[in-house]
Amino acid sequence: TPLESVTISGTAQAGQTLTANVKPEGATVTYQWKVADTAEGAYSDIPSATGKTHKLAEDKVGKFIKVEVNGKDKFTGTALSSATTAVAASA
Repeated sequence: TPLESVTISGTAQAGQTLTANVKPEGATVTYQWKVADTAEGAYSDIPSATGKTHKLAEDKVGKFIKVEVNGKDKFTGTALSSATTAVAASA
């Protein structure tokens, strides 16, 4: 079964938690959160950010976040989310 897409829900703000939402629902995947200085820039992996959720640290303020998922078991392919808005400072 091919992966269809992944989207990010949550508020792009330091201290908040983002969640990866994979389609089809229930797909078995691995997660890798990524960060870049600009929305269209070069994204690099965030070390140890390999869960369904990612809590944004203060060092991500002003940066853009994406998440990549890779299918496991009966799911195939890779999906990459769109970028978040620039991460805001905590309130």
